[in-house]
Amino acid sequence: VLVNYHNNLLDLLRTEIEQNGGNLGLGPLKDIIKELLEREISILQIVHENMGIITLNQDDCQWIEKLCCASLENEKDYFLKLNTPLKFNFLYVQSNLVRTYLLYCHINYQHIKGKYQCYIQRKSQGAGNGVEIDDNIDMDSLNRLADEWNHLEQKSLGQLQNELNFLQRIIDILNDASEDHSKENLSEFIRTTNYDDRFSEQFEQYQIKDFSLSQIKLVCRLYEQSINRYQHAFINVSQLIRVPLDKIQNDELDRILKLSFIPSNDEIKKEEFQDRIEKITDFLNEVKNVEHFMETEWTKSFSETCTILCIESPIIQFIPLEIKCENYVPLCLKFIEIRSQLQERMINIEEKTVKLWSARFDIADADRSQENSFLIFRNKDDDFVDFNANSRPPLERQQSLVVDTTVTSTNSIDWWQLADLPNAPAEPMKPANASSNIAYEETIHYTPIFKLKIKSISLPPSALFEGSQKQLEQLKSQSSNTRYTITFKDGKQSKYHSRPERLYTQLKKAFDEKKYEMNKICFIDPSQVLLDFTKVNANDSLPIIESEYRIMEKDILIHIILGFEDNQLEYFATTEAKLTSILSRFILDQQLKFTLPENYFSVFDSLGRYITEDCQINTIYRSDEQSPIHIRILQCKEVANICCELTLIESQDETRNQNFNPIATWKEISLWLKLADIKTESPVDSLFFWNIEQKHIIDENETISFTLGKAESVSVDVLDRTSVIEIILSYDKNIQNIRILSSCPVHSILNNTKYLEQVGLKMSPQECTLVFVSNESEKTILEKTDMESPISNYATLTDKPVHFQISILVQIIVYDSGKEMPIPISHRNITIKQLFDMIEIKDDYKYLASYHTKIIFSENTLLSMINETKFFLSKERHTCLVSIKQTESALIEVNDESMQNQRYLIIATIDNVYIQNKFIDQNQYLVYNRDFIPSLKMPLSLFLSSETSSIEFNLSYQKLPANVIITSDEQKSSIEFQCEPTMTFGRVHEIVCQLWKLNKQLYNVTLLDESIIDQDEKLNEIGEAIEDLKLKLISTANVKCEISHQNETITISATDDTSLSSIMKEGSSIMIDLDSTVTEIRKDFDITSDTLSFQLVKKEDEN
Repeated sequence: VLVNYHNNLLDLLRTEIEQNGGNLGLGPLKDIIKELLEREISILQIVHENMGIITLNQDDCQWIEKLCCASLENEKDYFLKLNTPLKFNFLYVQSNLVRTYLLYCHINYQHIKGKYQCYIQRKSQGAGNGVEIDDNIDMDSLNRLADEWNHLEQKSLGQLQNELNFLQRIIDILNDASEDHSKENLSEFIRTTNYDDRFSEQFEQYQIKDFSLSQIKLVCRLYEQSINRYQHAFINVSQLIRVPLDKIQNDELDRILKLSFIPSNDEIKKEEFQDRIEKITDFLNEVKNVEHFMETEWTKSFSETCTILCIESPIIQFIPLEIKCENYVPLCLKFIEIRSQLQERMINIEEKTVKLWSARFDIADADRSQENSFLIFRNKDDDFVDFNANSRPPLERQQSLVVDTTVTSTNSIDWWQLADLPNAPAEPMKPANASSNIAYEETIHYTPIFKLKIKSISLPPSALFEGSQKQLEQLKSQSSNTRYTITFKDGKQSKYHSRPERLYTQLKKAFDEKKYEMNKICFIDPSQVLLDFTKVNANDSLPIIESEYRIMEKDILIHIILGFEDNQLEYFATTEAKLTSILSRFILDQQLKFTLPENYFSVFDSLGRYITEDCQINTIYRSDEQSPIHIRILQCKEVANICCELTLIESQDETRNQNFNPIATWKEISLWLKLADIKTESPVDSLFFWNIEQKHIIDENETISFTLGKAESVSVDVLDRTSVIEIILSYDKNIQNIRILSSCPVHSILNNTKYLEQVGLKMSPQECTLVFVSNESEKTILEKTDMESPISNYATLTDKPVHFQISILVQIIVYDSGKEMPIPISHRNITIKQLFDMIEIKDDYKYLASYHTKIIFSENTLLSMINETKFFLSKERHTCLVSIKQTESALIEVNDESMQNQRYLIIATIDNVYIQNKFIDQNQYLVYNRDFIPSLKMPLSLFLSSETSSIEFNLSYQKLPANVIITSDEQKSSIEFQCEPTMTFGRVHEIVCQLWKLNKQLYNVTLLDESIIDQDEKLNEIGEAIEDLKLKLISTANVKCEISHQNETITISATDDTSLSSIMKEGSSIMIDLDSTVTEIRKDFDITSDTLSFQLVKKEDEN
């Protein structure tokens, strides 16, 4: 109700703007509001993001109440008196509510609309119902019951969820019941109670094992455990993509996958099973990587989204188009289940290869037959059930290569199976001259300076670690002094006595006596490391008193920053200090403990290089003498690979190795190579790294662990500036500077997903092309030969950086000729009208239609909202109007103008209408003439006549049981529909002749053997199975007319008195009088045959 009020308010706003927009002075705001009102938002997204009035909570209601109280105005008296009247400012409150809660787009709830049962909770009476429903589960009872319910492991996720929902509804009823049902069984409770008639139907459908209601909570817990076994891998996945498949989709997908992956015989080899398992695993890994994108596109088709994301797995072809991204989790679980079945079959094959026990002791092993040894005990008369693997072929997506205005399929389909699935995937058409994806040969010529090879390795404890540990143990083992000497700046010494807990206080006192500045003067211990007596030890450990301390100026010390985990620790030391002194001080300060071989640490410098030996601190790399020295410490385990080994290959026989921190960047690797003093033919100022496998220049800020990824090793070529060029790559408003090999062919830009991600392209590169931008006014679309040229060729054509623009290649297919017109567009934020204006061919063409659903798009439709790049260009006579009316018995009446006068191409099928109208429930059907349901593949052209181009369907929840298929020798395809069993053969005769545009006086409907049936007889009275009733339409005429048009020839029955005007209305190759009869034509042209041939041609004055 709230949503309808909201949408009606927007409709009122739109009407007001259209009628009085010129007087309101809105200016550009008028166009903005109109554009926003054309859009829709899903009610699920509103709930997810907590927007709009339908998500009001208690705080919002309190705010509205306060707003109303604050809107009471006093118009008469300045000060309020008793009984002073107040005026409520309704307009002020209304404007605030509209500004706060009104969404400037319509809310769509059709995809969640359905039948709902009103439920009123009953109050419990008496001592209770005797059924234990609390959450305290007896684990011993649960474990004992689990053995009895182990069959749950064989059920699919969909079955488990449906059955659990059913049981939870039973629990709700038991909670509110006043009677005691604990001693009853589930079947008895359902049979004897009247809560819901559907309970008994669902109980029989689900085939739930019968049990005592006293155990219902335990049984539900077993169901939950079984469901969790499926969903543990998707625990962090958004609820938007967890929507279960409905029963029809689930059953159809099961059928497709089992026919395609699970063979019904054992002739499949182990290698083929392994190949299928690997394909499923690779597909699941690929979709896992784009899981976040599936969440944003949850309303789109799953298979189409995979195509856009360049997932090229062959498995996509088995997923029906109506399955959406919101079904991601159940779809993945479905494939996991299929993979488990394949693995089980493969294990069975492996077990069969194991040599079994043989009962033939009289034959040597070498002479024994390879047949099953137990066959000698088998009765010769035993029979095995033979399953035909080819009894039902797998569902394949066939593609027609021509634009056909008639039904091209001549094969009968299983309409009874498809009747429950209105949203079955459409068979997409393809134009006659559609080219396949262009395959380019990758040939890149360049000369690297040298090569690098990276691999991940584990590191044993280094000598540096062992030396630090040894020095630390010496510090801990020595007895703490109580006497120490301080050498001051002037060289004088003073002796002191102090306990460890008083050391820092004594040092500060000596520091104050000399009036030293704290930030300039410091104490140095015997290990040449600064002693900071001002800090408080967080570990409450007592300092170790050394025998001597020196006073030094802090400016001459080296600043050291030590990184450990997420902490940055600062130390200062002299140039003579050793690295082990810093490390032992660090371990002592942090109170760390390292135990070999469980854990130890490794040390890296600021370039990421692994330090193995102790050294003076001033020999560690830093950019200049004023900069601090950065040291990184990583905790290690003996079995963990925490280091990357980089091998520098200068020549075939000359290599050098260096271990690096995995988080070292390529900028640091470049600096290391420059410091390594590598001999080159000419001085090199800049180095670039070319990823050989992924074919792109590695970003200098990328870490080597990111480059390595999950690979065991990666090879990289090191290049100088002469081999690299910097280009500009743009798409829409995104502009990126990209470094690439100058010898790379241009098409490598589109083939590299890294470049496409940088500019934000989220569609298949096969649907794009490149445009060379020499300047703003001069742009050139690159052809195939241009794309094979190296990028360096384009650098000579401009004095600016080479600029390539990615354009979307929209394919316009002329409806009646099949001609393709490619149109490049720079972005998708354009309307259908703007796209139409780019087309050169106009004539009488006025519509652009969807390539998939054949729906005609409105002029204001944005390309970004429809996610299509192929369109049909059609004339008005190539289209028809479709209107859908709701049944009078609908629970919720939806007055949706979008259901009326939908324009389609005449080649569109009933299936296209289902797919386009998402609001049609899975249990609803389109009924024509109120008495039959057309098949999914029936084209709309069959319903048209010369008098009208409109078609009207009615929505119905009733599934008609009789399935009728009619064939004819004069027609290339059959007609299939569902109807009532009581329909007469006379009515079937009328329907067929009406759809095929035939004179029913010249035809009869018969059985397949051409047995004539009485017109008044009903379908269920002839003794044939009405679930698959096959009939035939035969001609009773004595004359046949053949009409040829282009490559098509059709046959029409006629009589001697039939006029030519009733046979053809477009003209003929011989200009004759259309009022002539067949007898007159035979006499004038001396024709003795029973067949008259005509040729149908287009009039010269027709466009």
